[in-house]
Amino acid sequence: MRYATGELLLMKEMTITSAEVLGPTAASTPKRRGNRATRVPAIIEASINVFATEGNAGFTQRRIASDAGIRLRTLQHYFSTREELLRATIEEFVGRYLERYRVIALDKLSSPEARLDAIVDDVFSTLTGPGTSMSTFALECWSLAEHEEFVREEVAKVDGQIMEMFAGLVAKISPTLTSAECTLRAALLLSHLQGLLVFIRRSGDNKPELEAFRHATKVVWKAISKAAQ
Repeated sequence: MRYATGELLLMKEMTITSAEVLGPTAASTPKRRGNRATRVPAIIEASINVFATEGNAGFTQRRIASDAGIRLRTLQHYFSTREELLRATIEEFVGRYLERYRVIALDKLSSPEARLDAIVDDVFSTLTGPGTSMSTFALECWSLAEHEEFVREEVAKVDGQIMEMFAGLVAKISPTLTSAECTLRAALLLSHLQGLLVFIRRSGDNKPELEAFRHATKVVWKAISKAAQ
């Protein structure tokens, strides 16, 4: 079949590629790239989970990058060293609980005694709830703090913030106590809280009935806060 020159030119101009028919493919479509606002939280969440479940020995940048679904070099763009990532992970995890306790402690709609009770309730709910990682994370931090100075510094900073919060509550419950006495009682409350983390985690069959244990803890904490001078 013969075509005129003009017809050939028209057919050439009307040539349609398969890409135009099928549209963009997965290979040709640019992938959406994450940014700091989305990547860093995902990395930290993966880091918290790895540290709580695998401990310090399993806390590697490669493992965390894999769990976060990113490349190792991408993780290292945001956290260049393992120490930097671990520090950020500890700060984020403990910061969440500190903020929760601070909100309770500063609740002016409740009495100081009720706020102390509410903190106990929150602690027990956290320690005995399904899938909690608070105890395991804390125990790993304390163990690592025995060997790593930067972790020891983080733990000491957190302890100081919790004691300050408790001292403020004690001062409201017993306004006649001196600042030093409030701090002493805050230290007792903190040591009891840390003991709960260990005991509830490790007691197994020796654990008492939890509701009675919770009530007894409230009684003890109030007694410490109202102790005579």
